[in-house]
Amino acid sequence: MDDLDTLVRRVDEDRWLAARFAPPLVRERLIAIYAVNYEIARTAETVREAGLGAIRLEWWREALEEIAEGKALRVQPALEALKRGLPDRSAAAQLQQIVAARAVDFDAQPFAAWADVDDYLDATAGLVMRVCIEQGDAPKHVPDGFVTAAGRAWGYTGLLRAAEYWRARGRSALPKDGGDVAEMRQRASRAYDEARVLAAELPHEAFPAFGYLALVPGYLKAIEQRRGERPLFLRQFTLIAASATERV
Repeated sequence: MDDLDTLVRRVDEDRWLAARFAPPLVRERLIAIYAVNYEIARTAETVREAGLGAIRLEWWREALEEIAEGKALRVQPALEALKRGLPDRSAAAQLQQIVAARAVDFDAQPFAAWADVDDYLDATAGLVMRVCIEQGDAPKHVPDGFVTAAGRAWGYTGLLRAAEYWRARGRSALPKDGGDVAEMRQRASRAYDEARVLAAELPHEAFPAFGYLALVPGYLKAIEQRRGERPLFLRQFTLIAASATERV
């Protein structure tokens, strides 16, 4: 598990930081989920051909299906941690939706309209957050609309932060029917504002599963001002303050 924790810290540091606020057993579940999410998400970064990418994604779909059905486990560290750490197998079944959503990652411009971007973020960033909240120690009720708004806020922010990387690979997350980076920032900001209000209804025990949402305003400001990534100590301070005040 230490190796997996190190991996998540390297590739998904903001979620890793928020997970530090969880008790050990819950933290292990979150790390396992983030590790599996990373392995699925990076398919398009490691495979250029859509056909080969589809084969790899299908491998992950089948592996998650096997965990959900209680079948023999494939030898893969993230999968092993996922099966070992989850109190039930429903999360593995839910995570299969990420595999299906990631099929569009090989298209140069995968989205026809903003509604398609929203659907993609709901099935990726939003789904990861929902599974993590449900697998924590907090009561399982999630306010209507919170995960949708929070997932879109975090997802749009992530697309903005990665824009230069994907542009260098000939890809764009902007919809084909129009829209620009400024509009994407606005959509991220509106979603964050909505999620921030709804987050007040969540118990404090759920914070490790969604607390990284507090980093969205800082990232959006840095993007607008064309600055680089936010320093670690600022992100740490933001998360500590959010946890202490119970406000993201």
